[in-house]
Amino acid sequence: MSTLDSFDVRILETLQTEGDMTMAELSERVHLSHSQCSRRVKQLRDNGVIDHFAAILSPERLGLNLKSYVSVTLKHNSQTADDFRVLIRDCPEIIECAMVTGDGDFLIQAYTRDLAHFRDLLGKLAQIEVVSSLKSVIVIEDVKRTSALPVYQGTAL
Repeated sequence: MSTLDSFDVRILETLQTEGDMTMAELSERVHLSHSQCSRRVKQLRDNGVIDHFAAILSPERLGLNLKSYVSVTLKHNSQTADDFRVLIRDCPEIIECAMVTGDGDFLIQAYTRDLAHFRDLLGKLAQIEVVSSLKSVIVIEDVKRTSALPVYQGTAL
């Protein structure tokens, strides 16, 4: 079993913030040869440490000016909640949904254009038969917004 070393950490930290750089730029940044850097990135992908690459879009530039979190509580004994899961999967405004502990069963993060669009989203959620209650909060200001995870040297792969 291998572990992350300092080069792997630098590669991962760099790719999380600047994932569109070329392998030549990355190898220069982390002080490795092009071939060594390429091999390590491939190994990190093969090991599942790098899940995938994607562009991070600006919600504001796309007119999605309202960010919200919605806590969803399902009716008791709603084992599968298939209709709920289908709506979550197929609704592009919902960018994240997690089953959680605490007061609700699921926590949803969504981006909508405005309050009317948000109201429509809540209406779709409320129409699902297994949904018991919804509690929502609207984000006023993002104090921190990143997709970068902490990377620690010595982590087992």
